[in-house]
Amino acid sequence: MISFNSSQAEVQLMFCQICVGAFQHRKGWVRDTDEGSEPTILLAHHESVASLEASALDACELCRPFWLQINEEDQNRLREFDAVWTSRPGAGDAKSKTPGQRLDEFDGLVTMGAVVLLEEPSLKAIGSDLMVSISFESGFTDEIHFDQKDISGTYVIQRGDYRDAGKMTPFSSNCTNSEEAWTKATSWMQACLSTHTACNIELKANPWYPTRLLDLKAGYEGKDVVRLVITAANPPSHNDRYATLSHCWGSAQFLQLKKATCNDFRRGIELSELPRTFREAVQVTRRLGVRYLWIDSLCIFQDRDDLSDWLVEAGLMHKVYSNSFCNISAAGARDSSKGLFFERDPRVSLTTDMCLNAEGFGLETDYVDCSIVDLSFWSHVVGQCHLNKRGWVLQERLLSPRVLHFGRDQLFWECREQVAAECYPEKMPEILENSVPTKFKRLSKVSYGPDAMSQEREPDDPNFYYRIWDLIARAYGSTRLTMASDKLLALSGIAQHFETLIDDTYVVGMWRKHLASNLLWHVDKETQVDGSPSIRPELYRAPSFSWASVDGKIITGPLVDHSKLLIDVEDVHIEYVSENKTGLVKGGHIDLRCCVLPFKMFVKSIGQRRFLSLEVNGIIVMASRKDPQREIGPLIHMDVGQKSFDDENVTGSLYYVVAQKQDKPDGFVRCLLLMAIDEERKAYKRIGLAVTDDAEEIEILQKGAHVADKNTSTNGGLDGVRTIRII
Repeated sequence: MISFNSSQAEVQLMFCQICVGAFQHRKGWVRDTDEGSEPTILLAHHESVASLEASALDACELCRPFWLQINEEDQNRLREFDAVWTSRPGAGDAKSKTPGQRLDEFDGLVTMGAVVLLEEPSLKAIGSDLMVSISFESGFTDEIHFDQKDISGTYVIQRGDYRDAGKMTPFSSNCTNSEEAWTKATSWMQACLSTHTACNIELKANPWYPTRLLDLKAGYEGKDVVRLVITAANPPSHNDRYATLSHCWGSAQFLQLKKATCNDFRRGIELSELPRTFREAVQVTRRLGVRYLWIDSLCIFQDRDDLSDWLVEAGLMHKVYSNSFCNISAAGARDSSKGLFFERDPRVSLTTDMCLNAEGFGLETDYVDCSIVDLSFWSHVVGQCHLNKRGWVLQERLLSPRVLHFGRDQLFWECREQVAAECYPEKMPEILENSVPTKFKRLSKVSYGPDAMSQEREPDDPNFYYRIWDLIARAYGSTRLTMASDKLLALSGIAQHFETLIDDTYVVGMWRKHLASNLLWHVDKETQVDGSPSIRPELYRAPSFSWASVDGKIITGPLVDHSKLLIDVEDVHIEYVSENKTGLVKGGHIDLRCCVLPFKMFVKSIGQRRFLSLEVNGIIVMASRKDPQREIGPLIHMDVGQKSFDDENVTGSLYYVVAQKQDKPDGFVRCLLLMAIDEERKAYKRIGLAVTDDAEEIEILQKGAHVADKNTSTNGGLDGVRTIRII
């Protein structure tokens, strides 16, 4: 353990001089604020990109994760702009300031903000009184178009008397293929197999096997080979198990199973012919004592002119992963040539203990012996790694009983009862253990029924499984797909499991019993996960009422009680490509009973920013009625961006539906935004969602919408309740 009394050289192993100066000496102090109930201190942090990157490369426990979460493209943009930023007039004046002396004004690239947690009993219960965040100065980021959004690092300061729970354990080896790493991986596996009930529920008398597997025991003439086997013709022995590999294909060219190569594969593939990731996956599988390995590109035909085998096998993905022994995750590799094993800097695992200058925070003492916990640790290194941002990998990770992640710095473990890392081999710190990212794998218990979920399920919650689905759908909305057409297919396996649990009908990413409520999804700021604008692909993928029709960062609709909804889904019709009703679709619609009212939409652009307003009965609501600078996001959520609605305003083809009424004084009203696609105004497509809790706006929107009774009988006019079709 490195303490405050250790030498300065030792302290630098954990934190850079700039972080030490900020924590221990309040160097770079800009100001104190006391807005609201939580006093805050703001400090200047790094003054340049070069300084930040140098600290990251030197394994600073705050600067390194902050820097590494930025993708390579944005890192290059930052480096290019750094010279401009640091050469501006007055740059660097902060360097001459005495530690603890307040700066007249901020003059840096990165800020550090510290917030006292006065109203967070769950955090205070585990010894956390203070939260620290670092982020780029807004004036700097305004100059650069980042691919990523919301780049920041958030850390909780935990008092030293609590650090035994989930204590960080340093490792000493400089490679993730070391005996030290393998010892920890083996201990996780043994504990899972011998003590985890939920992880071993699926053991069956008659095990299921994929159509094809790679037999790792094959060999001839002294050559190390693997052989493709057809399990129906060459069934594995009863006790034989198989592992699966999750990997990024990337742009690297590698061997694939095709009709022309099938016979060769069945005779045997020399390991030297396989890309590095595949070779090392074979090594890992053998070391785990497992005979068979399943790799998508080697076990499913990849012929582009014949997708018949791929469609069949895609429908079996849920069985492939849920019946596997273990999933091997190439979390540190961006393509198949990079491998599973990496050189590493052992300093990244050093304990993050130091003495904090808490002057001004109102704590019992001005100096606190503490540990610093990165709240985003698991999310950055596992959940948001390049591999786990792939849409297909979501079900691979969720359905596999256990996952061994091979990261760039260390190994990570996920099963239904435990998450661990080499630096946290026994358990994660409690604050991380209870976070959503680290509990993610536990959601896979849902695939094996109520008994497996007994520890996770809230008592008497009839919507429990639907809430779990929303978490999964949101996670899926933050992933990417190489082929946009795979949107529904890559979620099919999980959907098939859920169908057996909730006795409900799947409807293109949503569920029939709560379909009216599920319609209230929206796209976060008209963006995809990489920050690019959301789009509806030209090639048809799903009806517009489904979030699956959009490539964007999806926020699922709230589970609203039927009594609070003003819409009824009377009928659902979906046309499927195959017999798999959780897979690809070629058409569909819903018949919705609702009140449809006309509106106009106005767009104002200022630079790269867009501001939207709705006009209802000649009255401007939403954005510009009160504040012309109110930005899209809080209230008007378009599914995809559109520069102008002038044509639609002229033809009168825009309509809104008050879908959710206000159930309490500060409650929200949600409106579906639609566009008529026929002259009779009977068929519509969805274009967005509007949300407000403003009393005046609600009154304008609800006027004439028969909010008191969604079943009001009318003559079918546009100002009354009727049945419309959304395609």
